[in-house]
Amino acid sequence: MELLKKHTNFLPIGAIFLCCLIWGTTFSIVKGASTIIDPYLLSILRNLIAVLILGVYLFLKKDYKPFLNKTSLIYGFILGVLLGAIYVIQTTGLIFTSSNHSAFISCSAVIMAPILMYFLGWQKFTKKQVVSISIVTVGLFYLTIKSTFGEINIGDIITFVAAIICAFHLVLSGHYVRKVDFMGLIFYQFFFAFLASLIGLIISQSFQNFPPILLKQEAIFNVLYLGILGTTFCFFVTVWAQKYVSTVYTALIFSLEPLFASITNYFVLAEGFTDREYFGASLILLGLIVYSVRFRRKTKLTQAF
Repeated sequence: MELLKKHTNFLPIGAIFLCCLIWGTTFSIVKGASTIIDPYLLSILRNLIAVLILGVYLFLKKDYKPFLNKTSLIYGFILGVLLGAIYVIQTTGLIFTSSNHSAFISCSAVIMAPILMYFLGWQKFTKKQVVSISIVTVGLFYLTIKSTFGEINIGDIITFVAAIICAFHLVLSGHYVRKVDFMGLIFYQFFFAFLASLIGLIISQSFQNFPPILLKQEAIFNVLYLGILGTTFCFFVTVWAQKYVSTVYTALIFSLEPLFASITNYFVLAEGFTDREYFGASLILLGLIVYSVRFRRKTKLTQAF
């Protein structure tokens, strides 16, 4: 295994670590908000914050071209619907499962991405991917299946659905970002995620006899944290940092996201693992690291998911 080259510029590396840490903390933040705000409303607000920040930035920069690209609008629509679904479904899953389970199951989307690309005919499986997928699959079994064989938490199932959608989002966003203007794509992505969540809230309420959980005062911090830091800040900083940090470093750092999440959940929510869950979570983390590390003498940049 090649030794990773040392970087003299620690700022980009530190920035990626910071974003990984912030995204790790979002699971406990969403968990805290899941019972005091409607999942659709939470998605609406966090995407609306991102839209407003990006809109003001582009307006002050007097850069209107990203708004005028039709292809960016179409691709942004597809990614936005997927992103809105991810936020809503993941938040719903957290109502029924722990933040630790949500973090490790959600991060399995990284391993699902090559599976989707294989069925789309975009790439073939490598031996390393097969090993990684196998390790993560066993880890998911031990993490989610209870000691009573066949018994599984409904929240884990819902979260796994969100992880599958996330894998679609990762694959398509990596494909689209090479074809259109980056700023236009992410603006329309957040805009349509906001719009899709709003439509989802209206439709869901038409089938219910009780009003939605409106924004309570105690949820304001959660919404601002997710919108400003978890969505807008981390997205931009990560893209900037990847200009200076290799894909190997980036993938390795982000494979630690569920670890940061479990540490945060322990101190914030007092959540822990059973021995069986520890084993499953450790396997998932191992699978992510195996997937991220390059076992070649010369490392080439590859697509990061």
